[in-house]
Amino acid sequence: MKEAVHTGWIRPLTRGAGPRYLQIADLIGQAVQAGTLAAGDQIPPQRWLASRLGVDLTTVTRAYTEARNRGLIASFSGRGSFIAGQAAPAGRERIDLTMNIPPQPAGGGMAARVQAGIAEVLERQGIEALSRYQDDAAGSSAAQAGQAWLRPALGALAGQAPILCAGSQAGLFGVLMSAARRGEAVLCEPLTYPGFLLAVRQLGLRAVGVASDAEGVVPDAIERCHRETGARLIYLNPTLQNPTAQTMPEGRRKDVAAVLQRLGMTLVEDDPYRYLLNDAPPPLATLTGGERTYYLASLSKCVWPSLRTSFLLPPRGESSIPLQESLRACSMGCSGLLTALSEQWIRSGVARQLSLEVQREARARQTLARSILPKAAQAHPSGIHVWLPLPAHWNQHLFVHALEQQGILVASADSFGVEAESGDAVRISIGGAASQAELARALQQIAALLEEDRRRSSRAIV
Repeated sequence: MKEAVHTGWIRPLTRGAGPRYLQIADLIGQAVQAGTLAAGDQIPPQRWLASRLGVDLTTVTRAYTEARNRGLIASFSGRGSFIAGQAAPAGRERIDLTMNIPPQPAGGGMAARVQAGIAEVLERQGIEALSRYQDDAAGSSAAQAGQAWLRPALGALAGQAPILCAGSQAGLFGVLMSAARRGEAVLCEPLTYPGFLLAVRQLGLRAVGVASDAEGVVPDAIERCHRETGARLIYLNPTLQNPTAQTMPEGRRKDVAAVLQRLGMTLVEDDPYRYLLNDAPPPLATLTGGERTYYLASLSKCVWPSLRTSFLLPPRGESSIPLQESLRACSMGCSGLLTALSEQWIRSGVARQLSLEVQREARARQTLARSILPKAAQAHPSGIHVWLPLPAHWNQHLFVHALEQQGILVASADSFGVEAESGDAVRISIGGAASQAELARALQQIAALLEEDRRRSSRAIV
């Protein structure tokens, strides 16, 4: 082991403290927070760390994949793994398809739109107003723009002013903090958004996966899980579900809403991808009448990720004070500049125009993906991710690692799984490639790797 490789962060794993791969990823995260590991620091090879901790290689591979999905580390073929940041060593150019971001509209021009939008905001409000923390007047004005943005989806429910959040993750964390008690079970899809799982762990909650089929969660399974766990809360992403790309049809939504109302359960509906579809079924929130329902809508997935602006509609008729207090504890409000830019784009029609351009580019990329990937791949024609079940001869962690050696990063199924066994699959985020040509190269390498059977190969994957 070279002295340049940092090992001081390594601690023995604790029996009964959760999956070992998550413990290892948490150790890396804690070391970064404490300053023990800094950007550019190299961490040990996977095989060495497995021997040091007394675990198998697959556990460490899963841990490094989880750490990479959290943005903690970057890995380079022939060089090793390093703490992510500007100081990370230069390697071959990578194509990062791990993060679900919308593709840049075709033809470029995004930078010019941002510059023009900020110039208009500065001209209208001035730098002094934008330099303050979010105030009631600015928040009220942006919330009114949010109402206009939500109205096509929510109809009459949009008459209630939404709460501004610094991204849906902050909104989700605030909801869980205010609506659930430590130790409680929270129901969700068996494969779900990793940010939800992270929030659940941080708040001492228990995620319980509800049996699902091709149409989404099964209503009878919700009732069974509610009876067995006493869960009062369920988190669902019914439109272009992350990661499976499924969209729950209207009939199933009505059945789910009826069960939740009968059981008196609280719903958290995460709806970030709706504006990528032209024919999305009505939100679950409209079927519950907004009762005991939190509805989250983000601009990050359909307009521009850096806006970090989401709209959160709390349950109809309930006090939002506990939620507001939780949100202040999480983030102390939104960025005045980004909120103002979001409002400017909504009111001027730029946000809607950008969402249409993102949708067109997503359609082109999905067409490309369908022409290259096998038929088993699941995606919506205008979605921004693909769910790819792997053939029997591939383990998800070895597949992810083999792709990484080729400079392509994707997310493994374990990043989304509530249970330890999540099945062998990967999620491919098509917006991460800089261009359609770059995406095509990555997808062709993925398709070629799928055909390989490393069980019959003398080449070892480390």
